[in-house]
Amino acid sequence: MTQPTRSEGLAELGWQALASLNVGVIVVDPDERVRVWNGWIVAHSGIAEAEALDRPLRTLFPSLEGGYLHETLRAALELGHPSVLSHSLHEAQLPLYGLPLGAQVPLMQHVHLIPLPGTPRHCMIQVTDASAALKREAMLKRKARLLQESLELQHSLINELEHSQDSLELLVQERTTQLEELAGHLQDLSEREKAKLARELHDELGAILTAIRIDISWLQRSLGELPPMGAAKLQRMLTNLDRGIQLKRRIMEGMRPTLLSTFGIVVTLRELVREVAALNQWALTLHLPDDDLQLSEELSITVFRVTQEALTNAAKYAEATRVSIVLSVDERELLLAVEDNGVGINEQDAQAPRRHGILGMKHRVFARGGSFELQKVAPHGTRVVARMPR
Repeated sequence: MTQPTRSEGLAELGWQALASLNVGVIVVDPDERVRVWNGWIVAHSGIAEAEALDRPLRTLFPSLEGGYLHETLRAALELGHPSVLSHSLHEAQLPLYGLPLGAQVPLMQHVHLIPLPGTPRHCMIQVTDASAALKREAMLKRKARLLQESLELQHSLINELEHSQDSLELLVQERTTQLEELAGHLQDLSEREKAKLARELHDELGAILTAIRIDISWLQRSLGELPPMGAAKLQRMLTNLDRGIQLKRRIMEGMRPTLLSTFGIVVTLRELVREVAALNQWALTLHLPDDDLQLSEELSITVFRVTQEALTNAAKYAEATRVSIVLSVDERELLLAVEDNGVGINEQDAQAPRRHGILGMKHRVFARGGSFELQKVAPHGTRVVARMPR
């Protein structure tokens, strides 16, 4: 028996390898006759190798006649132009089917047309099953679409939330402005009512008390010598009446300081601070303008009330021994600072509901279009700072 030569052996190995490839391989000659028809093509076409060899490809697959794949095959054979036909772009390809063949499910393919070197020119048609890749591609596209839809929905929700937040912030700002305006209006109304009541106390009650004192003094002079008990009664009446007059004056000053309308804010603050400092035995530092300031009535009463409330807080809570008052103005702004060396106050205490005095100072300053700060002083103490336009 004759042993095969080395070249014959290599050729046999080549054919075996070609037959076992997991891709389809068809080789046609210049007349489009089939020269190679591997096992993969047999399995997916149902046409045996012996039946396909030496037959024109268009007789095996009549549907190719005049189609795009046939034109591309002619270009490869005649001009040597390689081509790649993907299923997604060229659906009319080889009539191959998935396994089992009985199901007649068309096979999604990628087809490579590769002109082979040599004369005459042959062409290799390489076919791969693109079903899994196309399914993965479709799945990735579906996931990408879902992701895009999710991102669009998320973006839409974010826009709605931002719009809602902007609307809510605008509403809160409007309500805050309205409340500040209402607080300012109520404080102005309260000050006007206090001023009205102070005038009535001065005019009406003051006149009555003064008339009673004149009458009692007349009785003392007219009745001459009175029994000791009667004289004591009259004197006690005069004493109580004088106390009532002094009480009336204190009430009037608390409601509407007469110094403010008579001498202005600088003199009024100086007297207020000195009186409170003497009562609490504070060391006092004053930095006030030498001359009185030309301020509106509303701004003057705001400066007075903020100073009054700051001194009240220092006396009630701070346990201070030293107080400093600064009042300065320029062309645009008024600055008021009240500082003590007491125990100080933290932000939490300042925001506590019971701190109506601090809230009152804030609302008064805000109503005048100003700013209010409550500052800690090192090593301990509190500074109230109010800035308001003139």
